[in-house]
Amino acid sequence: MNEVYEFVQHGHKIDENELVVEFRFDADVTKEQAVRMVDRIVSLADNDNRFAKMSGHTPKMYALSPFREEITDV
Repeated sequence: MNEVYEFVQHGHKIDENELVVEFRFDADVTKEQAVRMVDRIVSLADNDNRFAKMSGHTPKMYALSPFREEITDV
């Protein structure tokens, strides 16, 4: 596993930590499909006490592959 960059986020208004994670998908997966997949992964953890300290998730960015067959202005 790569080293995870760590810093203090002084702009936080809530006493919580954030971990930014990259999920990678095949180039034909849309943003909506990717968000649904990640939501499903998180929902699987909802009923597992090992993840009780995870307070939520928020999709913020979807980087598209420049090698996709169909390129449209985004």
